[in-house]
Amino acid sequence: MGTSAAYTPSPQWSQAKSDVTHALNNGPVNGETAAQLVGGVAIGLCSQPGDEFGSLPSDFGKLSPDQATAKLNALLVNFPPLPAIITGSSHASRQVYSDSGVRGTSRVVTTGGRRGGRRGGGGRASSVGMVRPAAQRLASFLSSVPKIGLRQALKEAGISNVDTLAPAHLALAIADVLSSDANQIVQSELRAALVTVLENVCTEPSTLDSAEEMLVNAAYNIADVVGMLFEAYIMERFKTFFCEHEAPKHGFDASDKILAEARQFVSVEMKLVKSDHHDLTAIDWGGTEGANIVDAILERTISIYTGE
Repeated sequence: MGTSAAYTPSPQWSQAKSDVTHALNNGPVNGETAAQLVGGVAIGLCSQPGDEFGSLPSDFGKLSPDQATAKLNALLVNFPPLPAIITGSSHASRQVYSDSGVRGTSRVVTTGGRRGGRRGGGGRASSVGMVRPAAQRLASFLSSVPKIGLRQALKEAGISNVDTLAPAHLALAIADVLSSDANQIVQSELRAALVTVLENVCTEPSTLDSAEEMLVNAAYNIADVVGMLFEAYIMERFKTFFCEHEAPKHGFDASDKILAEARQFVSVEMKLVKSDHHDLTAIDWGGTEGANIVDAILERTISIYTGE
């Protein structure tokens, strides 16, 4: 792994290590405990400005899941309803993770921590890190697919070999361009999270046309897809954190079991029911409105794991 040296040491990670060690030493980690451990890592990432989520307001992460959901839905309520042909689509309700396990191709991930001293004021964040802008770019890319088609959307995203791109490599190609401005450490984890999400909303396409159909459906479910990205990134970070501190004693598969238990525990609440009825493809995801919605989705994702 070798990633921890690139991060400034923080007492938060010591607390996270203590929490995970204590839980593992008391037997299998199930349900709510697993979710709390992942939530501890998530809130730790949000509590210190850095390359991941950047600096956030001092009151970030203190909402209950219901409050965070209401805050997000208040931002979405005035957008038009989904096209009737999309409503009820099986693709629109696809989950990133199955209930029996956690998908992912990387064991690169770091860090965690309980809610500790936050930095920054109560206003708009001064820095958005690298993950939040990537979430905005993902939402912007998906929004463009129903409007201009997948091939043109890929070209405008910076993928030049569209005509020769194998459908099986689509998720990797999109993930590469969406994570390209991250530093090497964050990029590997962000890229893995993006691949996880894209492979699940665009499952094994046989042609670019079939991929386009699935990505159009994802475009009409953007709020959930962005939430999936944040969740997938947090899980990538948890795996690296675990590998650095716990794997030698408890084995690498223990982190996958914790993540699967955590995802199973929060799976019902993670899905945004109300947002499924709004067409969010007209949002300027690169502007202030898009940034505010992305931040609200991140806060909701964190709240579900912390259970405050």
